Amino acid sequence: MDFNKFTQKSLEAIQNCQKIAYEYGNQEIDEEHLLYSLLTMEDSLIAKLIGKMEINDQGFIYQAEKLVAKRVKVSGQVQVYLSGALNQALMQAEIEAKQMDDEYISVEHLFLALIAKPNQEIKQLFKNFGITRDGFLKALLSVRGNQRVTSDNPEATYDSLKKYGENLVEKARNQKLDPVIGRDSEIRNIVRIL
Repeated sequence: MDFNKFTQKSLEAIQNCQKIAYEYGNQEIDEEHLLYSLLTMEDSLIAKLIGKMEINDQGFIYQAEKLVAKRVKVSGQVQVYLSGALNQALMQAEIEAKQMDDEYISVEHLFLALIAKPNQEIKQLFKNFGITRDGFLKALLSVRGNQRVTSDNPEATYDSLKKYGENLVEKARNQKLDPVIGRDSEIRNIVRIL
């Protein structure tokens, strides 16, 4: 597995797994740690996509945290290691990236790998919340569009219109626009230009 093929956010998620394992006293880093890391990282794309799937994202994050807290705890100085299931999920993420014709492994590939190769607890969690591959891909398409992952920071380019623009029609519907009183010369100029 080549970590140079991972995006900045996916590497951050994997590194956070170790921190989460230390916080909860777990020796083995497993899929639950990766899921919780993907959901709780700053400006989490996965949490946004869960919300777009019309799933209670806060409830989902809470249940993911409960899965991490339920894992076997060890005290004292411990050496953490990756579980076999997590290793398989990371390899599956590489396959997901290739199938989507992407050059880098991004956070959505990690999540798709968790959907494809879940351990028993993750499988049950996804079943309880109705998370499916098709539903996730549909939500991903609405954010990502037809973009490919060709850089190590693609998450910054997703949904950029919502990030940097504002919907004036929506603001007008909600009556949040400033009134156009006393701007006769500006209105005449606009009419003249149009």
